[in-house]
Amino acid sequence: MTERRIKRSLRLFYAFRLLATSYLFVPIFMLFQQERGLSFFERLALGGLYSFVVVLVEVPTGVFADRIGRRRSMLMGALTMVASCLIATQAYGFGMFAVAIALAAISMALCSGADSAYLFDFLLEHGRVHEYARRESTASAWHLMGSAVAFAGGGMLAQIDLALPYLATAGVASIAAIIACLLHDDQPEPVDRVPARQVIRSWGLQMRSAIGEVGRNAKLAWMVGYSAVVFALLRATEYIYQPYLDDRGLSPMAIGGVFAGVYVVASIVAYRTYQLRRRFGDEMLLWVLLAMLAGSFIGLAGAGNGPWMLALLVVQAIANGMFSPLTKPILNAEITDSRRRAAILSVESMARRAAIGVFAPLVGLYGKSDVMLLCGAVGLGGLVLLAFARKSPRPRAGLEAAEVRD
Repeated sequence: MTERRIKRSLRLFYAFRLLATSYLFVPIFMLFQQERGLSFFERLALGGLYSFVVVLVEVPTGVFADRIGRRRSMLMGALTMVASCLIATQAYGFGMFAVAIALAAISMALCSGADSAYLFDFLLEHGRVHEYARRESTASAWHLMGSAVAFAGGGMLAQIDLALPYLATAGVASIAAIIACLLHDDQPEPVDRVPARQVIRSWGLQMRSAIGEVGRNAKLAWMVGYSAVVFALLRATEYIYQPYLDDRGLSPMAIGGVFAGVYVVASIVAYRTYQLRRRFGDEMLLWVLLAMLAGSFIGLAGAGNGPWMLALLVVQAIANGMFSPLTKPILNAEITDSRRRAAILSVESMARRAAIGVFAPLVGLYGKSDVMLLCGAVGLGGLVLLAFARKSPRPRAGLEAAEVRD
């Protein structure tokens, strides 16, 4: 493949990352579900259901991506999100919302792991694997910037009708599906057709093998645990920011603006994370990230509607931006068998989703009062437990030494 075509393929990949997860409804979905009659606990229970479905299908979809090609998995993920959004606009009770949420979870699982594995193996195929950390940072920045624009747009549309952000998201996901069709094809080499029972058995073996690989690799297992704690706290913000800001008198448009601002900061940090890794090292950044999250939640518990609140939201935005481009290169460096890369990354995603799946309903039972303190306490507890379980999660020397600036 020529240099020009490689650059084109990378630009298309970045565009997919930007659009595939540009969910315009994120700043207002709690308000939308409240308008449709759901209680605070029911809304958080839907968050738990989302995570339960992801955990259920995460590894099978990862194996699925390894077998049919990551590009096809990403395409199916985008199309499934279209269906989810269209159903959500017609939902008026817990049952219909549950169907929409389940489809959204399947959509995420089809893309999760598959996109990172696609990028890693594309670079590996063309002798550029040393660029992975920087390319992952760039892709994360595109994703976060796309989310920022989507959140601002979603807030403005919500001023007219809270259902409009869902319809707009369906349109954006349709464009992402078209882009997936244009990506460099990574379909595995054809194999002889085998009976369905044998295929299912093979998938089961691959799933167990991926989980076993995580269990045997202490560094990989530690990183999976770390990701679970941090991810639960980061995703909890999507549920608690909306009622938190609404209680402080912000309109849907203003809430969308706050979400957008947070993600602009996160996108800038994500783009520069590979430089932060070089300057400060992965180990220091891992601990600083979690400490920032825990401390900022505790600070938000006592913050009013003013500069102090915004400053703490910026701190959490920095943590959000660092998370993916910091952890994914470490995780990928620990995976030695590329044939199982998407499946193993799906195991990590499954652990993260299990964590938020347990945490979200607990937040719903706890109620809106002092929920920031609860998140801060969980962050501090996770920090202590991870310190006790620490197994120096350093990336493999080969990858670390190979990373170079353009």
